[in-house]
Amino acid sequence: MEAYSNLVVLFVVMATWCSMTSSDDIRLPVPCTDLVPLDLLKEAVPTLDHIPPGVSVVYVASSHAHAFQFTTEANRLEFKANKIFKRCEYFPEEFSIFIVLKHTQRRKRQECLFSLVDDRTNKIIISVKLTKVAIVFQYDDKTFRFKTNIFSGDKWHTLGFSMAGDTVVMTTDCRNRRQRQVRRAFPEFLPMTNTSFIIGGCKRKRTIFQGYLKDLILVPGADAVAKVCPPKRHRRMDNTVTTFPHAYEQSPFWPQRVQCSWSDVGNLAFDVYSDKVKVCVNGIWKEVNIQTGKKKLDYFEAYHDVQTPAASIDVEVFTLPGEGLFAVFAGQAGEGDSALFKWVENQFTFYQKLETEAAQSWCHFTIKNQFFLAVANYGSSPDQASNSTVYRWHKKRKKFKSYQTFVTWTARDFEYFKIDGQHYLAVANHAQGDNTMVDSVIYKWDFSQRNFTEFQSIMTVGAYDWTHFVVNDFHFIAIANAFNGLTTLIDSVIYFWQNDRFVQFQTMETNGATDWEFFSIDGDHFLAVANAYNYGPQNYKDVDTFYTNSTIYKLNRQKRVFEKFQIVPTYSAIDWEYVRVGGDHFLVVSNAQNGGEGEELASVVYRWQGLDRFVPVHRLKTLPSADWETFTQGEDVYLIYANAKESTSQIIKAKFT
Repeated sequence: MEAYSNLVVLFVVMATWCSMTSSDDIRLPVPCTDLVPLDLLKEAVPTLDHIPPGVSVVYVASSHAHAFQFTTEANRLEFKANKIFKRCEYFPEEFSIFIVLKHTQRRKRQECLFSLVDDRTNKIIISVKLTKVAIVFQYDDKTFRFKTNIFSGDKWHTLGFSMAGDTVVMTTDCRNRRQRQVRRAFPEFLPMTNTSFIIGGCKRKRTIFQGYLKDLILVPGADAVAKVCPPKRHRRMDNTVTTFPHAYEQSPFWPQRVQCSWSDVGNLAFDVYSDKVKVCVNGIWKEVNIQTGKKKLDYFEAYHDVQTPAASIDVEVFTLPGEGLFAVFAGQAGEGDSALFKWVENQFTFYQKLETEAAQSWCHFTIKNQFFLAVANYGSSPDQASNSTVYRWHKKRKKFKSYQTFVTWTARDFEYFKIDGQHYLAVANHAQGDNTMVDSVIYKWDFSQRNFTEFQSIMTVGAYDWTHFVVNDFHFIAIANAFNGLTTLIDSVIYFWQNDRFVQFQTMETNGATDWEFFSIDGDHFLAVANAYNYGPQNYKDVDTFYTNSTIYKLNRQKRVFEKFQIVPTYSAIDWEYVRVGGDHFLVVSNAQNGGEGEELASVVYRWQGLDRFVPVHRLKTLPSADWETFTQGEDVYLIYANAKESTSQIIKAKFT
């Protein structure tokens, strides 16, 4: 049992990462933010041979461009969403829609201009509808009406919708801006499988829009409408809207046209030759730089030290709506309470002390507008059960208060997830005394009792981490098993949700596993495991026990199994953290021990480089780190880590070229 005791001492400073989401969202692959502006009309009608009955192309002499005319007999323009979402499975969380149109309908009935539809249920996901006095923007079951009088005359107009966070903004003719607050933010991960774009109509009915449509542009990015509109001093009262021609137009006039007339000032245009949105400013069509999240990471720099009451082995960063950004640190075993910090004036300042007992990890989650924190407590001794606690945010006192406790055994991790509207919380129990084969428990939220009740027990072996993830609407949960009493070279397990239970899906051989990290790149799904310790018959000489190979697995869709994709040499790896910056993908590994003879302690940043797979690009000379998290403030990207040996944790800021 001496070897096991040594492992307990080692693992007590190792934390698992708790992957969290809000009650409305499940942690999924990072959404796609590197799409370019998309001309939906061009995708719907690539050539003039594909125009459906009732839709015709007319030439607009005033702007030297073609437009589509929709009549009462028109059929819809429709195409599958995967035509443009080829390597990206999710609709951008932040986006803008530009529409250039002339409305001719004078009746009071509602007309559907544009929609995104679920092919399986025929349900509208996103739509833009018109009435005589209003423009209606809808997503899911949320409807926003913007009153307007722009359709009172027979003129061309530009409409712009921007969705970002809890705000939807409509802009008409670059002058009138209306904003609505959203109770429920736009889905962060909206899958595009089995969906279709419909132009000129909604659902599977004939088109009901009547008028002329020049452009329908989808632009990923927050409030791109505001970015493309010129400053107020350049705006004129003329409402004429000029657009560049579609790719199929053969007129030689437009490719050479750079200047615009006074009547074009303040108007938007989409140049299909350069795939750029342009605006007429001072007589010249100027390209607009719409930021869609594309940044190039140059290096990292130390930003701010966070002084914690004691050494910490886990940090969880989360946001409370209306309150701000917070970070909670798990106090090291035997050194008392944990500490909650709040982001104030660009740094984390101490906010609240939370009572814990050798805290190992924190999880934040939301249930029906109630905010919770769950802490996994190791306890005072592996021979005794301990209480792990769920705290709830008290809105009036603006503090977290103890809400519910669970009896746990050397708990290492809590993982929250949501399936079919039900809320679950899984605890990883590490060991009972010397016995590492113990039940870890999944709890389910009971809406009538307003607390968690035991739902399912799963036998685990020296468990360290639960990680929940979703692939094509199928739910999985992976356990990191670390030690069976004889060796660290054992199987970790992935479970699959089937018939309202988790059943075994796949096993992987791991070596002292402490963390799983799930992420997606260009439609491919990956799992990375952090292997921390090499002890047992496979290392009978007990040499260099901290040196391990951590593994990145990739999902083989045909075989329906995760396969070894890349081996990464690590030195007591404790945590993987996936970070996306613009179009670049990064993995940060926390190495808890010195990386070999004479090498300084360092965490390593790997960048995805396609055929070259993940390549090390940065070595971060940090203090002993046990857990990494990433967060953003505005356009700034930060990494924060918990210091496992001292009371000084750090924030690192990313610098971009």
